Amino acid sequence: MQVFIGFDISLQSTHICVVDSDGKKVREGVVPSDVPALDTWLRMHGKEWAINRIVFETGQLSTHFYHGLRSSWPVICIDARHAHGTLKAQRVKTDKNDARGLAQIARTGWYKATHVKSDDGQALRALVGGRKQLVAIRLEMENHIRGTLKTFGIKLGTVTSAGFSAKVITALVGKNTLVTRTMHTLLQARDGILAQQKALDRHCAAITKNDAVCKRLKTIPGVGVITALTFKAEIDDPLRFRKSRDVGVHIGLTPRRFSSGEVDRSGSITKCGNGALRTLLFEASVTMLTRSGKWSRLKAWGVRLAQRSGFKVASTAVARKLAVIMHRMWVDETDFAYGNPPATQAA
Repeated sequence: MQVFIGFDISLQSTHICVVDSDGKKVREGVVPSDVPALDTWLRMHGKEWAINRIVFETGQLSTHFYHGLRSSWPVICIDARHAHGTLKAQRVKTDKNDARGLAQIARTGWYKATHVKSDDGQALRALVGGRKQLVAIRLEMENHIRGTLKTFGIKLGTVTSAGFSAKVITALVGKNTLVTRTMHTLLQARDGILAQQKALDRHCAAITKNDAVCKRLKTIPGVGVITALTFKAEIDDPLRFRKSRDVGVHIGLTPRRFSSGEVDRSGSITKCGNGALRTLLFEASVTMLTRSGKWSRLKAWGVRLAQRSGFKVASTAVARKLAVIMHRMWVDETDFAYGNPPATQAA
């Protein structure tokens, strides 16, 4: 008997629903959210079944489950946003009903399978994500220290991250003892976070130094260590995109569009996908347009667009083109092509 299975995965337990090709319920169950427990349940009850598809949504445990089960079972991970459109039609929202809905989605084939990153891709994502978190915590502590000192009339002004602690300590000379002790404690915590951030920075630089893909991506003006690593971690497998221009859609750098009946309007970019990578690509495009001194076809195109439509629009458009070019460089194993300037400009 051909069956379709839906897993509704939560932190502690996973609800399972099995339906046949006609949509009739065959079996239901609940097991702990663990790969061996799911594998044992499938082997125990699936002896008389021909399992066609096993569907579950994206989530915190989906990557672990996918890699743990795909060698033995036909598992498919679907986007939770797509599944939500179907599951929200249920009158009662329970894990049991969600498993039933996912089983029906598996039977009808009305889903879009999402790419599950490899272990190496997830490790790179953890590295750049951890560094970003440390930077955010350090900046939050620095802003807290700045705001507190303003209460006592101390204005730090512009200061580098390396000289921040020294300037604060100098500004606290002769001030309230309790305030001085509190700020020194916060500075020690802040300096520790900065040291760990620099350790991750060195680790990121060492990886890109020995990675052919990252070295190739860094040939683009404005693309540095963190941008190259974040792009590689997000794309993971470049061959999963049929066309390079699909990368811009995946990252959320294409215009939003709403069309219904006589209404057809375009808006700002969709902002779907990895927001950190989108920000880094935007910063890289700004660097290329404003600080890069070497001529390139991409920069010339962005400058002309900025003159017509404004700098922000041009920077966003260049960021999208950067994503497309980086993907094509990865697939073709080529460096960034600057191109030749027009004869009049070269003269």
